Amino acid sequence: MPFGFGKKTVAPELKVVKPKPLTPATIAKTKANLDTDPFSPSSEDSSDGVWPFTSNVGKFKAAKNLSADFGLEKTDGGATETTSLLGSSGSPSSRTIKDPVSFLVVCFTILIGDTARGVMFPTLWLLNKSLGGDKITQGYAVASFSGGRVLMSPVLGKMSETLGYKPTLTKSLSTLLFGTLLYVSASTPVIASHLASIHDSAPLSLLILAQIVMGLGSGTLGVTRAYVAEITPRDKRTAWLSYLTAVQYSGFTVMPVVGAFICRAVKEGGVMEGGRDFLGGYLSFNEFSMPAWFMTVLSSLTLILTRTVFADRKRAAKAPKKAVDLESGEADFADQVVLGSLTRFDVTILGCMLLNVATKGSIAVYETLAVNFSVSHFVSFDAEKAGFVVSSCGAMGVVALLCMGLLGRIWSDVQMITGGMLVMCIGTGLLIHFGDHSHFGETRFAAAVFLLYSIGYPIGHTAVIGIFSKIVSTRPQGALLGYFASAGSLARMFFPILAGYVAQYEGNSVMFCVLIFVLGTATAIVIVNRATLVRLSTE
Repeated sequence: MPFGFGKKTVAPELKVVKPKPLTPATIAKTKANLDTDPFSPSSEDSSDGVWPFTSNVGKFKAAKNLSADFGLEKTDGGATETTSLLGSSGSPSSRTIKDPVSFLVVCFTILIGDTARGVMFPTLWLLNKSLGGDKITQGYAVASFSGGRVLMSPVLGKMSETLGYKPTLTKSLSTLLFGTLLYVSASTPVIASHLASIHDSAPLSLLILAQIVMGLGSGTLGVTRAYVAEITPRDKRTAWLSYLTAVQYSGFTVMPVVGAFICRAVKEGGVMEGGRDFLGGYLSFNEFSMPAWFMTVLSSLTLILTRTVFADRKRAAKAPKKAVDLESGEADFADQVVLGSLTRFDVTILGCMLLNVATKGSIAVYETLAVNFSVSHFVSFDAEKAGFVVSSCGAMGVVALLCMGLLGRIWSDVQMITGGMLVMCIGTGLLIHFGDHSHFGETRFAAAVFLLYSIGYPIGHTAVIGIFSKIVSTRPQGALLGYFASAGSLARMFFPILAGYVAQYEGNSVMFCVLIFVLGTATAIVIVNRATLVRLSTE
């Protein structure tokens, strides 16, 4: 009895090659089967991938399109058409997206959301200094972007559940576009000098405000992850989310190379040596403003694509998971109260959010200190070279993310989480030194960045996202993934500020010791609770 619960049903007879046209009798029979079919969209088992693209449509419509959803032929008025969710091999691992254009728009939205952080990476410290800032203000400038994400991620996640994806993405992209224009203003010398005449801190305040607004517009991580989680089978979710994370990761680790090329373009001998000023300097193209202009163009393009070619899709409501087993009367394993009034499910998702904090916070420290660290330790290093090193290692990290499907066949999510964080601990340890740093070689710095950006963070953090999505798969994911994204953004807000103060008064190495303690503690917690994580992610 593969389709029904307690009653015998007969699946419609469909053939791949030259099938008979669907008759009204076949449709009616399939409709009846769907009334108790565990593969229907309302079932918690819908994550098996058979119905990953059906939304809240009528049962009759679902039955009528059954052959299309399975990649079989259907006849409509004598015309035969084939729609496939499977690749040429027909295996689950080769599933393709039914609406690839909209999926690509979502990916592009993710890319520019973190490109807003990454493309400014090589020059943010230099812009901060030119406006009179120090390591502490640098920490606030980096943290303010994530602060905006913290505020907006849950709001956008909830909005996507009520309004759909298109209105949510349109509002966020419009906000991002406005933020890039504020950044342009902060990096335009004439405007900055006018603001400085009002108050010395006004230019830095505008820079931080621009970062906050861009963060508000980039708070779509929960929305986009929920989109992918809804349209992918549960057992393939980590692999699909790894592709999404690869796009995001490219934004803040690979796109710094664009910022590095911009630095080179306006340097002596570059194609735009010295930059260009128009309208009395109010329209300025310099090493600080050009990354922002680049982001303005990308944001405008993505907004146009969202408005014109993105097909809106209402969020599919999921049936709540039963808290009590009807036969035994005992609470479900996930819903057993284990800490005060918190259930095991509550404690586990809070733990996953803390893992997100540990990994995201660690990488945020390097965003804050990497350029300053490399420039202060190596005579041959400048913002351009530091950007190239991070981008190169980030590109290798993208390759690792694209291989997550293969890695997932070898190691479990828990193993990838622990392994990734241990590698991050090793990379961080390579940067620790006290006293004279004249012996500190460039190769050692490059090796540390490689371990962090190419292996540890991309694999460990993506496995955290994957296991969290699996654990919450039976609940509405938009808000939960929004809170998850906010936890990561909160880490990216708090850790840079902490790094700025600690590095300013105690030195970089003390901050790196703090990171090893945080990552080591998180790894130990995962190892102790690995059985619970495995069970909740597979039930």
